[in-house]
Amino acid sequence: MTAPAVSIVIPVFNAGRYLSEALEGAVGQTHPGVEVILVDDGSTDRTTREILDTASQRARVTVVRTENGGPARARNVGVEHARGEYVLPLDADDRLAPTFVARTLPVLEADPGVGVVHTWVGLFGRHHGTWRTGPLALPDLLTRCTVHVSSLFRRRLWSDVGGWDPQFVATMEDWDFWLSAVERGWTGRCVPEVLVHYRRLASGREVQARAPGVKAGLVRQLVAKHRALYEAHVGDAMAGMYERLEMAGSTLERIYHTPPMRLYVRLRDRLRSR
Repeated sequence: MTAPAVSIVIPVFNAGRYLSEALEGAVGQTHPGVEVILVDDGSTDRTTREILDTASQRARVTVVRTENGGPARARNVGVEHARGEYVLPLDADDRLAPTFVARTLPVLEADPGVGVVHTWVGLFGRHHGTWRTGPLALPDLLTRCTVHVSSLFRRRLWSDVGGWDPQFVATMEDWDFWLSAVERGWTGRCVPEVLVHYRRLASGREVQARAPGVKAGLVRQLVAKHRALYEAHVGDAMAGMYERLEMAGSTLERIYHTPPMRLYVRLRDRLRSR
């Protein structure tokens, strides 16, 4: 068999409710040189396991079973089984536009100096809007994860970085991955189109990580791992964090001064005064 150009790696843990949608988007890429690797990260849900069993019979789809170890470890297992020169991670509750590979792969093939191609991201589910990702560069990447996990990159980058770090189980494994790539000199380029859709859920890893102390602990862990990078750019990192706080404050001020919010505050104050 001819080796595929792109390996789409999907870690799966009890994602039966959304998995079929993610799978169809991956299999339905308009570019023909794609394989899909589903990594069953110890799923116990019956629906999930049934979808995986059926998917294993499809052309260009491989199902790999492993014990539960979190998304980072599952993605690494998927890449280890991948045959493509390029890797595209996809979470099991997200979905790809059918032209994702067709629009991003030519960028990597045309310029050997580019390691990553990221795109704009459409938010759906709990939140709606467009995340205009990037840049994959310092100092921006010191204060926030600037690139979505579903970005196309060279497999050599994954080897150079050493894969995703399994110690980031709760979240931030993608931020750590991109920081490690930039530390080693890898660069990225953006295709300014919404080519991946990020499902924002009311529950799940991202929401659980917002519990008091969780995110703070993860940030300390991230900074400790990349301490030399942060120390070398401490001024830029602090300035970036301050600027983001100022932007958030300005956004809240604008919201508070809208007519509906002012009406709500007046009604609330009247009710409290009774």
